[in-house]
Amino acid sequence: MTRKIIFSALVLLLISLTQWSCKKNEVKCTDEETFCTLVNDKNYEATGPLINNFLSTLKKDSQDESLQKLADWLECKSCVAKAEIRCNSCILTNPPQSEIQVVFYNQWTTDTLIMDILMDEPVKFLAYHQ
Repeated sequence: MTRKIIFSALVLLLISLTQWSCKKNEVKCTDEETFCTLVNDKNYEATGPLINNFLSTLKKDSQDESLQKLADWLECKSCVAKAEIRCNSCILTNPPQSEIQVVFYNQWTTDTLIMDILMDEPVKFLAYHQ
């Protein structure tokens, strides 16, 4: 009888841990093929409409959440090695701008660019720069 209770408790614990480890707000990795085709062609600016399309789906999120979800969305792409938020609302324009450093895989090389994000409603892609 004691073994059944211990076994049941372990099963419940494992189920609970599995549920907690799932990301509640996990980002769907949309537009990967189109995005990565543009990256492979080094046509980075052309990814802007795809980025803005993704950002427009996050209208209910705060600006901070949108910025983090954008970084997560970028990192889910096979052509992106890393997307790191460098600063949040650090460029004092009206509205302020944020920066995300993006490391792109481009065939056998990598390109590192800074993405400028306008912290508007909704958050919007502006441009890339070195």
